[in-house]
Amino acid sequence: MRRLVLSLLAASSLALLTACGDGGTAFGGSSSGNANNVILTTGQGTSGVFTVRAGFPIIVSATAVAGSENVVTTNQTFTFTWAFASSGTLYNNGSVSGASQSACAAPPTGYPSPPTTILSNAGPNFVTVTPPGTVAGYGAGTTLGGSATAAAPYCVIVFATHANDGVVGKQVILVTT
Repeated sequence: MRRLVLSLLAASSLALLTACGDGGTAFGGSSSGNANNVILTTGQGTSGVFTVRAGFPIIVSATAVAGSENVVTTNQTFTFTWAFASSGTLYNNGSVSGASQSACAAPPTGYPSPPTTILSNAGPNFVTVTPPGTVAGYGAGTTLGGSATAAAPYCVIVFATHANDGVVGKQVILVTT
């Protein structure tokens, strides 16, 4: 519950800050519900680096914005989907020195393709993502990285489709074990 409250606070702060960029008040926002971009952040308001441990949840929130100054739109309703990222897909690793992206390992084998149970809608613009891992309920006898006990990190991609106009935002999440 605490994470959800923090998530709502972070999203509200982002909405207020970006709405000011259009020359109006913080509550002016966009005059329409249409967006030209969808920004995804973690429940803690972090953007760019998404990492979670297999079998554990991470909250992902989506914010629809419009225009060159990213004004928050009036409609913030999304449909969330996900997929395993193929081997070699790049994710942000948070490095401040050297390369800021790394390649994902091969996705796990033996899971339904893909299990919808990893997504749990927490609200119209929030979803809880629990990537498959060695936790009960995610396919007995499955393997991660070739072994059920020595699993390699892999990635999932979360997609948020804006309900008003179909604009899609996506985020690669590194899943560690």
